[in-house]
Amino acid sequence: METKALWTQLERVLDPELDESIVRLGFVQRVEQEGQRVRVVLRLPTYWCSPNFAYLMADGVRRALLERSEIAQVEIVLEDHFASDVLSRGVSAGRSFCELFPDEATEELEELRKRFLIKGYLSRLLVLVQALRNAGAPGSVLARTRLAALVSSGEDAWLCDEDNRYGPIRARIADRYLARRAELGLPMDADAPLLLRPDGSAIGEEELPDELRRLRATVVNLRASTALCEALLESRQQWWTAERKEALR
Repeated sequence: METKALWTQLERVLDPELDESIVRLGFVQRVEQEGQRVRVVLRLPTYWCSPNFAYLMADGVRRALLERSEIAQVEIVLEDHFASDVLSRGVSAGRSFCELFPDEATEELEELRKRFLIKGYLSRLLVLVQALRNAGAPGSVLARTRLAALVSSGEDAWLCDEDNRYGPIRARIADRYLARRAELGLPMDADAPLLLRPDGSAIGEEELPDELRRLRATVVNLRASTALCEALLESRQQWWTAERKEALR
């Protein structure tokens, strides 16, 4: 299997809290392949990163790679984490979080995963709405528009409403919104409202301003957390490099 294909699979694995690819965030240090066996080395921003977050990402890597028929075994190595050994061995063996941390599993991992999926959905919804409004689509159009009106072609997407077409916006914005919407099991039929809350209810024109204010608060927190994680990881990488140079003297 080509190295590029491995990285493409890893791109799909997200930090559950930040809703960003662990590849883009710089968490993947190395990927090594020998036949049908793949070894992935991960390093998170801090030594004390929550074990449930670390597990979700590490297990996400294992699951994503095992989707490929060319891969039979995945070894996960989590570096510089207080639970490195437990997580590395446990995830590589396919064990559940409850098996690895029976005293810490106060919340079902699937419930935690869904909570972060919803948080990411809200972020993607806001990005879509902002992009369409910047392209000229008024709130009245966004509130009444159906999913079929959001169309993509190549790297661009448009909102087509009767005789008007708003756009282009980046197709990736629309694609990410639709992908997370489908992942949450929200209606995907052509006649479904374009704007939905996580519970499946439509966002009306009068409700849209208040809904956007709430969404912005969520996204501001997400972006601040992302920037902090990136800064912490960069600082940690610099420290790691300096330590290695000192050890080699």
